[in-house]
Amino acid sequence: MRNSFTPRLVAGILIAALLCLGAAVYSGATGGSAFMTRALGAVLTPVQQGVSWVSGRVDSVIGYFTAYEALEAENEALRQQVADLEQQLRDSDTALEENERLRELVDIAQRNRDFEYDLAEVISRNPGEWSSVLSIDKGEGAGIETGDLVITAEGMVGYISAVGANYSEVTTVLDPEMQAGALLTRTRETAIAEGDYSLLGEGRLRLSYLSKDADVVIGDTVETSGRGGVFPKGIMIGTVESILVEEDGMSNYAVIRPFVDVETVTHVFIIKDFTITE
Repeated sequence: MRNSFTPRLVAGILIAALLCLGAAVYSGATGGSAFMTRALGAVLTPVQQGVSWVSGRVDSVIGYFTAYEALEAENEALRQQVADLEQQLRDSDTALEENERLRELVDIAQRNRDFEYDLAEVISRNPGEWSSVLSIDKGEGAGIETGDLVITAEGMVGYISAVGANYSEVTTVLDPEMQAGALLTRTRETAIAEGDYSLLGEGRLRLSYLSKDADVVIGDTVETSGRGGVFPKGIMIGTVESILVEEDGMSNYAVIRPFVDVETVTHVFIIKDFTITE
């Protein structure tokens, strides 16, 4: 609605008020106060009403902004509460994951009481066409040494190939540089588990030097043999997916799918020491 209080009207009202005020003064001096009081009231009543209307509008605007500020403060408080709850949920998830890793460590330790372990987090990975290497957040300061075996509760991840002050590099089971004495869990047939350039992109490794008449079938599990004392015995490596003939035709090899997905693993255990068994 258009505001009726134009500048000209306001000026007219002020002039009329001044004239009435002057008349009132004059009337007081001459004794005609009743008439002038009525006249002054008639003129000033619309002014008072206008002032009351303006005052009401001002109060309404002030109330609106006050309510808006209160609503903003309430929204900010609610946003902070949501952020706090989300952080608590993240902390809870982290605690649950940590508890799960500790349970895994306890389980591994109970199954292998002669192992000395340390827990580490994967901080980077460098998969490529020619290598498969992880970096973890433990190094010389934690007593990590080259050659230490790296595992999860599922099985072998790889071994420590380089050590820094507070980090280490892990050559994974897929890397062509990796070799480990291995055996078939079911038959105890011995062989060598090793990375292979042609299988690296498929996330697979090979079990080499199987005899032509080796009793091996698809689905057989493969574990470390402990041969030579480099790695502890009985760490699971993977399962046989296929059996093929070597190029020379003199022996077979098997393609192995590792138990641990090195592309997604986030936490690992390092076997820092163990008792050699035959």
